[in-house]
Amino acid sequence: MSLEYYLKRNHITSDEDDYMAISINPESYSIEDVYDYMTREGSTVTRAEALAGFEEVTRAILNLVQQGHSVVTPLVNIRPGISGVFDSEDDRFDTDRHEVRINVSPGLRLRETADEIPTQKVEPRERIPTITHYSDNSSGSRDAEITPGGGARIVGQLLKFDEEDPDQGNFFVNTSNGTETRVESTLLRNKPSELIFINPELDPGTYRLEVRAILQDTTNLRTGLMTDQLTVEDAS
Repeated sequence: MSLEYYLKRNHITSDEDDYMAISINPESYSIEDVYDYMTREGSTVTRAEALAGFEEVTRAILNLVQQGHSVVTPLVNIRPGISGVFDSEDDRFDTDRHEVRINVSPGLRLRETADEIPTQKVEPRERIPTITHYSDNSSGSRDAEITPGGGARIVGQLLKFDEEDPDQGNFFVNTSNGTETRVESTLLRNKPSELIFINPELDPGTYRLEVRAILQDTTNLRTGLMTDQLTVEDAS
């Protein structure tokens, strides 16, 4: 796989001959996908060992950061800092005016990896929401089952939308009769790469998942479709 990109006019500069690269990331992977890779066929590491190891490393790093320390690792460098304006030399931290921030930068090995990523120029594509995976929390399934009223998660690209606009959002479309059901619950997370929400009450059947959004710097509604169909099982 390569890091695909296309060129777009660079409006930051005044030179009309200046262009900038817009990268297209073909996949978005979660920590669960990392565990799957670590425990692939032939690996000597079990999933339980991978989970335990990651949890121990995470707890150790969080403990050090919570004490105000910086942590330098081969993958990321983490440094807590403080933002906000102080009125004088005698002023003190005030939660109403100041905020502790976590600053993260690539570690040495991650920076070195940049030189090893192959690139490939492609033709410009229309920017649309891209659904990579749908995860159903109640059943523990991915890209397969919908549990009405249960928690769910979508990962992908360009997923963020205006929740106040009824034309935008997550829609489950019944493939047998075309009935559309919009997710009306307040989203727990509405980010370009991740949506977390509560599934609507759906009748048993097969559904197509769509994300509809008006993307930044655009004015028309664009729709991203999930390739796999999802199913609500008949509880009876």
